[in-house]
Amino acid sequence: MTQHDETPKGRMARGLAYSGMAARMGGTYLKYAASKPFASESGRTQNKKNMHEKNAEVLFTGLSRLKGTALKIAQLLSLELDIFPPEICAQLEKSYTDVPPMNRAMAHKLLVNAYGTRPEEVFRSFDSAAFAAASLGQVHRAEDLEGKALALKVQYPTIRQTIHDDIRLLRGVLRPFADYKAMKPAIKEIEHRFMEETDYLAEASNMQFFSDNLELENVSIPQVYEGLCTDRVLCMSFMEGQPLNHWLATSPPQEDRDTVARRLNRIFLKSLYELTCIHADPNPGNYLIRDDLSIGLVDYGCVKRFTPEFVQLYRRLPQIIISGDKAAYFAALRDMHVVDKELGPEVEEAIFECAYAFGKWLGRLYESEYFDFGVETGFISEGKEIMRAMLKQRSHFTMNPDMIFLDRTRYGLLRIYEQLKCRISLCNHYENSGY
Repeated sequence: MTQHDETPKGRMARGLAYSGMAARMGGTYLKYAASKPFASESGRTQNKKNMHEKNAEVLFTGLSRLKGTALKIAQLLSLELDIFPPEICAQLEKSYTDVPPMNRAMAHKLLVNAYGTRPEEVFRSFDSAAFAAASLGQVHRAEDLEGKALALKVQYPTIRQTIHDDIRLLRGVLRPFADYKAMKPAIKEIEHRFMEETDYLAEASNMQFFSDNLELENVSIPQVYEGLCTDRVLCMSFMEGQPLNHWLATSPPQEDRDTVARRLNRIFLKSLYELTCIHADPNPGNYLIRDDLSIGLVDYGCVKRFTPEFVQLYRRLPQIIISGDKAAYFAALRDMHVVDKELGPEVEEAIFECAYAFGKWLGRLYESEYFDFGVETGFISEGKEIMRAMLKQRSHFTMNPDMIFLDRTRYGLLRIYEQLKCRISLCNHYENSGY
């Protein structure tokens, strides 16, 4: 069995891998398009489904080979239920935990390099077959010398280089756009967070922080085994439970889905408003659901910290938008450095019209005691249309890097609530106390 890493590395190799994947998918589409005039209506429907299934397989296989940033993007896209057909979404969901792992010999070699000896000498037992694999690494079962169940997260060998390569490719693609200058802080923030995720000692520190401070009933955090962690191997206690997407596939009853959603929301609110630090990777694979519906929160690579001043300003924003107070809205944007320049009255009016529409949409979450995502099935799609209208005004905004992963987390949770079809009360004392 080979011990070589077969992940494409370097701008050219990765660029060719991306273009090869696109070419194969394009070929499948052309074949489908050529067959359309000669097929019956039912035949066209079946051919279209077949095309989606083939392209979904090509897409997932290609992204799995690329790993790193490519799979991170797949995880983000998987939540965009209204963009992709179900065949594509089903394949993208596999990027949470079901990526094909690197071979056993390579994993074994990485552990030998990390510990300076064979893993069988460090642990009472070690399973060389990974039980989960995702964008940056894969996870193995082990037992310490006292027999305690452990999870060993092992990083793919060249993942740091591939992130640099992908970000350089992204910069090259975006550079010709007129808005590139405004995008640069966002790209820098994304690269910083992704690179941070490859430092497993930093992740161990993040995990310990949440273990010491989150303290929520029915929420568990793995115990860090600091002496067995390196910058590329993370050793923690093993957590039972099904990844949220696997659990949801078992068709749990409404009451259980509501309970899980409520607990996810509490994790976010307490983290942001009391700890000023959030788990910023709302990948369903990072939430392990147990039989008693308690949640195991895993993967602390992507954690975002904020200043108390920023959190205080952010706390006020939903109520300001909902209130329709134009002066307070622009004052808040300036305080958050989202608007740094003087705007003309016409521009302010255009921005505020969009913000008012956004506020009316957002306010629906808080109008009643409970919001029913099972009934309001088009809610997020409506919001995306309003946000697209706001993006037309983006030349007047300054990108605040703090907002990128905060918005990603909040949006990701709303998408999960939508998938859960839950009934949830989103009113909370942090954001509902006026401004």
